[in-house]
Amino acid sequence: MKYSNGFTINATGNEFFITFLQTRPDGKTKITEEAETIVMTEKMARQLAAAAAKVFEKVDADRAAKKAVDVKENSQLS
Repeated sequence: MKYSNGFTINATGNEFFITFLQTRPDGKTKITEEAETIVMTEKMARQLAAAAAKVFEKVDADRAAKKAVDVKENSQLS
């Protein structure tokens, strides 16, 4: 596995490119290097985007459900 803390996205013709970047400090400046590039078809990229949106909808719903506080379950000390 390669560590990445950034990315760029490009689309050309029917191909979609995601380039993962690794940026690290080097004294007073930063060095950015390409860690890995993934190439996929436009169709696959659109499927990936739709699937990711659905996953994060579920994640957000689960997080919201956990934040909901039922006052009946809370106990108070007097």
